[in-house]
Amino acid sequence: MTLSGLYLASLLLRFNGLYGQDAHEYYRQAVELHNRMQGIAGAAPGLGEAQFSGGYPLAAALLMWIIPYPSIALQTVSLLSAALSVWFFYQCLRLLSPGAHAKSRVVFTILTLMLAPYFVRAGMSSMSDGLGLGLMLGSLHWGLRVVYKGRAKDAVIAVVLMAFAVTTRYALAVLLLPLVAAMLLTLWRYRNFGGILAMLIAGILSILPHFWLKNGVAVEMDRHWSVWYFFQNAFVTENGTSHYTFPNILYVLFPLAHPGFCLLLPGLLLLSKKTDIVLPSKKVLIACLVCYLLLLGGLPHQNLRFLLPAYAIVLLLFFPAWDRMFAYGFYFFKRLTWSILALVLAIQLVSTVYILKPTLQRAWLEHDIAWALPLELKAGNATVYTFDLDIALRTYYPDIQWKNMWIQRYDTFPAGSYVLFNEPLLRPQWEGKTPMLNWDHIKETHRLHLVQELPGGWNLYLMKELSDE
Repeated sequence: MTLSGLYLASLLLRFNGLYGQDAHEYYRQAVELHNRMQGIAGAAPGLGEAQFSGGYPLAAALLMWIIPYPSIALQTVSLLSAALSVWFFYQCLRLLSPGAHAKSRVVFTILTLMLAPYFVRAGMSSMSDGLGLGLMLGSLHWGLRVVYKGRAKDAVIAVVLMAFAVTTRYALAVLLLPLVAAMLLTLWRYRNFGGILAMLIAGILSILPHFWLKNGVAVEMDRHWSVWYFFQNAFVTENGTSHYTFPNILYVLFPLAHPGFCLLLPGLLLLSKKTDIVLPSKKVLIACLVCYLLLLGGLPHQNLRFLLPAYAIVLLLFFPAWDRMFAYGFYFFKRLTWSILALVLAIQLVSTVYILKPTLQRAWLEHDIAWALPLELKAGNATVYTFDLDIALRTYYPDIQWKNMWIQRYDTFPAGSYVLFNEPLLRPQWEGKTPMLNWDHIKETHRLHLVQELPGGWNLYLMKELSDE
């Protein structure tokens, strides 16, 4: 149901999964990896390859042997990942709450996870969030089985999934670290030293393909973590100036009370009991959650899609409160319970439309601009200086020489080149940064001839010498 529903929604919304620079960078990497598998020499690493983990584009590159269209392969990986996430989430509920009624687990999974707006977006988008979530939940399922039973077989499966999860999203290493420690401690208590050895070997072997993925690329981790960022809501980095409504210390609480997830959770908080978290498995989940939120809160940005793994853990911790409401509500207050569920469903659907809107608008904008470019630009070997849209447009027109205005300061701009820019949109964030410095330099040294007005306030200019009349 998850897979077919998201696929149908993508078709109806004319959304191929590609939006923004990250999705198009994954597209480029998937194509490069598939070419490397065929022995075709690859191009130089792109702008984002040093920061991006390779698990998601690798999965798409492998799928391209069956589906030879990169955009479809990438989106299919996300769709399958959403289905995988739902299955593993349900298995975690069965493991953590074996006495709960199956109907309670099913309704909770559908209402709080499957219909969560950010989960829906992850399942439709060509991003690593869905695959990372599915592998993380799989790691939790098999890892917590180790905590319960101490079996080496479960530990091996868990560390393999953990390795794949980390190579899909690096930040998941912090989330999964307490689970690894709990698994090792459990095996040690069982004197299962062979299991510990097998677990370590399986983990090392599973992580090795990542070195092939990043061959020739100097992998860079985020080095900007600071405890002071918890109390800030404005950040100035190499990515420009960003302002947010709330400081990071409140941002990390968004899984509890943000329309992008599920607004039912504050009510479940009132129904929670201390006994809901006394089991060792629940304490491991809390440790995973705290470590991950400490990481996100200390970074100089706020991206709600990064909170999706934390949200899934919060749901697992709140399920006993839900099951309590579900059982007693339908027994004593059937009409009220149905009304609450109907209201939550309506809020989820409205919030999904609200969350998806900017994503779809960005995808449609990139597509519309690509189709609106003049024919002489598409047909020739033109050079176009731009920023923000260059990675997306490179997907649609790889033969055009796209020059990114963020990566470096340019001393000269050859006359006859083009520049694609949106000054009102970009100046507030990038004032004093390389993109605006390049733009101002172009205006000082060239006469700009407007070639075409494009959607979204973007304009294409031809650069002419100042002396040209």
